[in-house]
Amino acid sequence: MATELKMPQMGYDMEEGTVVRWLKEEGSTVTRNEAVAEIETDKAVVEFESDSEGVLLKIVAPEGTIVPVGQTIAVVGSVGEEVSDVSDILIEQATATNDSETENSDPADDLEQFHETTEVINGPATGRILATPIARRIAEERSISLSNVPGSGPGGRITKKDIEEYEPDLPSQSAIPVPSETTIPKETVTANVEPVPAPFTQGEKQPISRMRQQIARVTVKSKTEKPHFYVSAEINMTDAMSLRRQINDQLKDDGVRLTVNDLIVKACIQALQKYPKFNAYYQDDGIQYNDKINIAVAIADDEGLIVPAIIDCGEKSLRQVSQMIKNLAERSSNGSLSSQEYTGGTFAISNLGMFDVSSFVAIIHPPQSAVLAVGTVSEKPIVVDGEITVGQVMTATISADHRIVDGAEGAQFLIEVKRLLQSPTSLMF
Repeated sequence: MATELKMPQMGYDMEEGTVVRWLKEEGSTVTRNEAVAEIETDKAVVEFESDSEGVLLKIVAPEGTIVPVGQTIAVVGSVGEEVSDVSDILIEQATATNDSETENSDPADDLEQFHETTEVINGPATGRILATPIARRIAEERSISLSNVPGSGPGGRITKKDIEEYEPDLPSQSAIPVPSETTIPKETVTANVEPVPAPFTQGEKQPISRMRQQIARVTVKSKTEKPHFYVSAEINMTDAMSLRRQINDQLKDDGVRLTVNDLIVKACIQALQKYPKFNAYYQDDGIQYNDKINIAVAIADDEGLIVPAIIDCGEKSLRQVSQMIKNLAERSSNGSLSSQEYTGGTFAISNLGMFDVSSFVAIIHPPQSAVLAVGTVSEKPIVVDGEITVGQVMTATISADHRIVDGAEGAQFLIEVKRLLQSPTSLMF
């Protein structure tokens, strides 16, 4: 029997996704959990995996189509199976998305409306311009109208390369790139650089990008629904930094390079095994404990900041955790994350140490119940055996959902992370 593949919710509060590219053609064999398409959300492009096996009988949503969550994008079934109900699928989707329809409307008109909508979304004459999130952001920064830029991506989609290579017919001040901390590294800004006027003047309203809209929805919902509390502690990282240097020196020929973040992730994994409440979700009828530990780590790439997860890392060694994080970062940059990696985090770590931030508090990412915020490792005077010496210290702050855990439990969890990092050989087992 044919099975409909539906647009998944790949991200909290995701409402729609764009089919960027099909990895399979109609008639191709599909196995369960095999990537069949690339889907773009507000923050990233991720791989969509089939939850059925058989043959890809019909692609309902062509490349470039924007599809609401839960609607059908393809049909998988047996070899030779007729897909006679595709029209019914299209009619049903058109009916669900047509806000202006009446109860007595003709289904044939609904089907025609759906096809017209799909064609408009894919074509240049619809009024809705297809562009990747980073292309929209760069266009906004440079005050470039997307309607003037030809798209080279699927379905005429405008890409980052299209924006960067776009040259207006007449040079104008609005098309001059604007230096900012998000687009130009600090070392490239010198006293010889002439100031460039900002694309938006004082008193003018700046449009909100789709990514910022999603961030606004998620953070407001989290702070509204989840009663956050915070616990901070200073961690002596001297021994951890020494162990990291030793491991990197010994295994450099094997291509191994541990980061501070690798050590923090491994410490959190072991702490979550001891305090599983921080790896749980709050539900109205109880607390749902996750059977796997999926650590979400913040990764910055061209598309912005995303927080994908290393899946089922509870029993992984420090070396394996390090490799998993590096692999996750590489695949996030080339758009090959799976939907589970993008949405399956059960606990998160936000590290701003590379920005020389001493400490901060983070907002919990629903449906998770806790996030650890860590600052930079810096030299500070510390007392050891009654004597003052110089040590390498890091401040960590746990943000937790008070509906699941209390302050004392938050302190216990954080002190366990501290103990593990201050006795780093325990992370090797």
